[in-house]
This record gives sequence, structure tokens and C-alpha cells, in this order.
Amino acid sequence: MKKRSVYAAIIGGGAAGLMCAIRAAENHPEQTIVILEKADRVGKKILVTGNGRCNLSHIGADAKSYHGDGSDMLINILFKKYHPDAVLSYFHALGLLTHTDSENRVYPLSNQASSVLDVLRMRIAQLPIDTICNTDIRRIQKTAEGYEIMTPELKLCAKKLVVAAGGKADYAGRDNDSRELLRSLGLSMTKLSPSLSPVKVKSELLKSLKGIRASAKVTLIRDKKIIKTERGEVQFTENALSGICIFNLSRHANSGGCEIHLNLLPDFTDEQVEQEITNRFKRSSKATCGELFTGMFHKNIGLALLKSSGIKPSALCKDISNKEIRTLCRHITDWRFVCEETRDFKKAQVTAGGVRLSEIDPYTFESNRHRGLYLIGEVLDIDGDCGGYNLQFAFASGMCAGDHL
Repeated sequence: MKKRSVYAAIIGGGAAGLMCAIRAAENHPEQTIVILEKADRVGKKILVTGNGRCNLSHIGADAKSYHGDGSDMLINILFKKYHPDAVLSYFHALGLLTHTDSENRVYPLSNQASSVLDVLRMRIAQLPIDTICNTDIRRIQKTAEGYEIMTPELKLCAKKLVVAAGGKADYAGRDNDSRELLRSLGLSMTKLSPSLSPVKVKSELLKSLKGIRASAKVTLIRDKKIIKTERGEVQFTENALSGICIFNLSRHANSGGCEIHLNLLPDFTDEQVEQEITNRFKRSSKATCGELFTGMFHKNIGLALLKSSGIKPSALCKDISNKEIRTLCRHITDWRFVCEETRDFKKAQVTAGGVRLSEIDPYTFESNRHRGLYLIGEVLDIDGDCGGYNLQFAFASGMCAGDHL
């Protein structure tokens, strides 16, 4: 087995790890930084973010878009220096041109995620940074001189150690779970759950709605209390609800005991909805109920609403009672889906939960338990909403730790 000594070892070659390595090498050009990556190349998850476009930041990102015990304080401290403009300014210095859409989401000007990874890899090639891919970490041990990292082929001795191994969610296709390594260092963690993911729901109607999208106001309810409300496009899949607005509810919904309520006409009052639907029944008195929503909703959504309200699509509109109309209106403005509890990380973009934020110094990301140990990115108990917030945190935390190594 080979033995090697370096200044700093970084476990994980994702967004946070790559940025940390670059900043550390820039600050210590006389030292060697090593990145240890489980996959066959670094940055693979970057390539699939933002549907292959890489939504790398969000202008105006602040603490209200992040979750986790203590996340408000951490983000407020971190973003004083490493705010979105600072991250983007640094990327521009690396050669990346970006554009910002109408929702303040930032993308590379090329609209290719590979552009983000390419500038990071190019900078790494210019610095004293080595990358070792296709490697598993078998053991980490604290020593008097720093840290000893054991892989099947190498014993790596590092003065500083950064854990940027990501969360359990990995829709880039890897099996990624670093909890045992973290626990071996005496770190405490919160429960992990999938976030920014579709939410599985119990409904016999979903198969007929697969692939259909609808604009809606989406409310997550637990024990008759509103947990979170979003508005946007809902996508129906064979067994789940999806879309950005659903993703932003998923960290709460995936824990079970919840319902998702859809309001398909959020700009109408209940009275206006009832008036509109009543008028449609009157205008279409000789038609079947299956034609009622023509020009209003997708045909299959209309059929599903009728079925959930107990109205046969083949029934004539003139034969529907006022009570049935009111029931149908309630489903239009409050269509309910019972969430299934799930720990399926395969389709989740990020992980909720991780190393407790109380374990680190919020100004440096150094462990409060072990000097020279830093924890960054998704390995921590912090996750953001959909829209570039998670990559913004990954890059910002990587910059901060790299500057303090």
C-alpha cells in the first residue's frame, strides 16, 4: 500500500469540494491539495443540475430559502462575504459568463452545465491539486499530525481534512452515504430525508394524469395545519406529484402524515368558481359532463375531477344537482392527495438533514470537535429551495472553508 503526505485532503469532488480545493490551493500555492472522489470523474452531479443547464446561483438568495436547525444564523454569516454576487464574480474571473432569468436564477450563458464544470477543472489543472477518482474511503483516523485517510490502495496523511461528500440523495446515479465515516469522527447527525423530489401520493387517478401539467396553488397540510404554500406548475406522474412547487414542499411531505391540497383556480374566489361552473352547466345543459371543462382544463384533469366528485362523465349536465356542483367546485379549489411516507433518495436532488450545524464554526466551517476538520456543502444539515440555492450554498461554503484552510 502506498503512503503519501499532503497539506489537505478533500473527500468529495462535487461543487463544494472543487471550489474548496481551488481556493485552498490559491491561498497555499506551495502546498498540495488532494481531492478523493468515489465516481470515475469529479463534478458529475453538476452536469445534471438544472436539467443539464446548471442553475448555479440565485440572485438575492438569503436565509429564508434555507432549512435546517440553525440555518438562519449560518446563512446570514456566510452570505455577508460569500453572497451570490461574490460567487458569480469569482466564476467570472475563472472565465464563466452567466445570465440571469426573470426569476433571478443564474445559468451559464452557454446554457450548458458542462461550462461550469469546465472552468473549475481548468483552474484545478493550473494549481497544485491532485484528483484521485474511483476511490472508496475505508477509514478516517485523527492523528497528532492531522488525519489519516485509508483507501484500498493508499494511506493518505493530511494536515487538514475537508468532508464534502454530499448527502444521501444522488440523482447522478451513485450510491452515496457517508454517515458511517462521519460518525467515526464523533459527529452527530440529524435524520436524513429526500428533498427537492417528487412526492408520492395515494390516488387511483394518477395513471390517467401521467405527464399532464397544471398551474395551481399548492398547500401542504399536516394535522389540519398549513405547513407550507407554493404556487407554480404541478406535474402528474404515475404515482407522484412533481414540479418545482412540489419540490419545495417535499422535505416536509416525505416525512409522512401529510396531505397536498391543489387549488386549480387560485385567482378566483370560491364564489367566482361556483358561478363559473354553474354557468358552464347551464350553457352545456344538453352536453355530457365530460365536455364541461373544455377550454378550462386538460380533458383528463376534467375527467379526474368529475370522478373524484362522484359525477359520471357520461351524465348530462342538465341532470346534475346543485349539491353535486358544489362538491365539484370544492375539488377544483381543494383537490386533496394523501402523501406517502418515503425514504426514496433516487429522484431527490438534495438531502435534508446531515451533520448538525452546531458542530461547526459558522465563520470558517471548521469542526468544533476536531481542529483541522472542515465540513461543507450537502453533508451538513442545511438544504435550500429549488432555484439555485443549493449550489449557491455549496460554492459559498467551499470558498469559505478553502479560504480558512
